[in-house]
Amino acid sequence: MFFKKNKEKDFKMIWEIRRNGKRSFLAGTAHFFPNSFKTSLSYYIEKARTVMFEGPLDKESMAKVVQAGTVPGMGTSILDQLDKNIVEEMTGLLFPVCKGRNPFFLMNPRTLKMENLVYSLTKDMKPWLAFFTLWSAFLKKNGWTHSVDMEAYAIAGEMGKEILFLETIEEQIGVLEGLPRDRILAFLGRVQDWHTIARDYADCYLKGDLDRMKSTGLRFPSRHYSVIDRRDRLFFDRMQPYLETGDALVFVGAPHMKGIGQLLSAGGYKTSGPSAPKGL
Repeated sequence: MFFKKNKEKDFKMIWEIRRNGKRSFLAGTAHFFPNSFKTSLSYYIEKARTVMFEGPLDKESMAKVVQAGTVPGMGTSILDQLDKNIVEEMTGLLFPVCKGRNPFFLMNPRTLKMENLVYSLTKDMKPWLAFFTLWSAFLKKNGWTHSVDMEAYAIAGEMGKEILFLETIEEQIGVLEGLPRDRILAFLGRVQDWHTIARDYADCYLKGDLDRMKSTGLRFPSRHYSVIDRRDRLFFDRMQPYLETGDALVFVGAPHMKGIGQLLSAGGYKTSGPSAPKGL
């Protein structure tokens, strides 16, 4: 484990937004994280009238994502396109070595053949779902048992807040389908750097340091124009009516904050907080 589990931290990835005497907040989320922010999130959510998220977070919607990313009977995995040494290194990271057993293979009861563990895990998955499955499994194995999105969503529900979503689950699946295969392969091929990538990301996030987060070169497959830049405008347009009313708290992925911040500036909003755009 490279992080202590369940240690709560102060939430700094948040900006105050003001225009025409109305105040709201824009918060950047991490889908997986080693720490809880429950106290800080509860403080901000309690003050909000409306709490907004990128997309639906209920179990049924999550099941739709998995279904969309799975092709039963496909019989292949994106790992087929990686060097076998990389796949074995990935297997060693994700699965503990069992004494007296081969740590890299298991028997597939359907074919009665030995298969690599991570290959079996990702077989019949589209590249984007295989990436999220492997990366999230790595993070969880190393103590990343929290999700800012899910924690905030649960708190808002418990407080009885009005909860809205900026996208439908179908729109989100469409975005995932567009993730470039070459970027997914490049990230999976850097498995030896995963510990460093995770540490650097967590450090930047805890400090609310978006500039450093971008400059560190954390080239996640999801850091792509189709995922970030194009949706910044979509999110801004859909949240704006609630910002005009005030007392809104909007949760978006942290990489969206810079682009949305520029749109807020152009729209006459003033923002403040850690890493808020200069001069606003």
